[in-house]
Amino acid sequence: MNDLFGRRLARADGLLAAVENGFNLCAGVLIFGLMFLGVTQIILRTAFRAPIFGYIDIVEVSMVGFAVLSISFVQRIGGHVRMELLVSHLTGRLHWLAEAVGTGLGIFIVAVLIPYSYRHFERALNFGDSTIDIEIPTWPAKLIVPIALSVLLVRLCVQMLGYWRLIAHPDRPPIAVPVFKDVEQLAEDEILHAEEDIVHEHLSDAEKGGER
Repeated sequence: MNDLFGRRLARADGLLAAVENGFNLCAGVLIFGLMFLGVTQIILRTAFRAPIFGYIDIVEVSMVGFAVLSISFVQRIGGHVRMELLVSHLTGRLHWLAEAVGTGLGIFIVAVLIPYSYRHFERALNFGDSTIDIEIPTWPAKLIVPIALSVLLVRLCVQMLGYWRLIAHPDRPPIAVPVFKDVEQLAEDEILHAEEDIVHEHLSDAEKGGER
């Protein structure tokens, strides 16, 4: 059966995923940079008694980035913490309907948070807000919040379309929605991966023995 809407949804999901991957990469770079900065701080403070001036200010501003830049990425892959007391026991159209209701609540909450977070950015920009020690302007960090939330809002809307598609046609493959696995499926996947690793090890040993 022709699934034009599904193909368009998959394309939108792919384009949005590229943005989310970029944001997630930026968050990873920030984390790596802070780890390197922390190690440098410990070495300088312990060995030379010369800590990095404004270290706390730098960490404070950088934390905002890796705290929110990956939020849409995590939503896409279903990596967030979920309390599935009821949803996990539902199947078919009812399951997708429950997921759509939860996503709708998420859309409402994020849509409310975006303008408020943008106002915080505006105040910081207009008042020249900065950190205490080395006076780093705080407006760039505060601008990241509404941007990341806007990407999350788009992700939630794409997922909502994906859920409504599955509500209308529950027999079609899921597109643009996270598919969560139960405990049994996760165990089977781990066993399969373990078996594949064992096979690869045996093949590597056999190739090394043949070379000898």
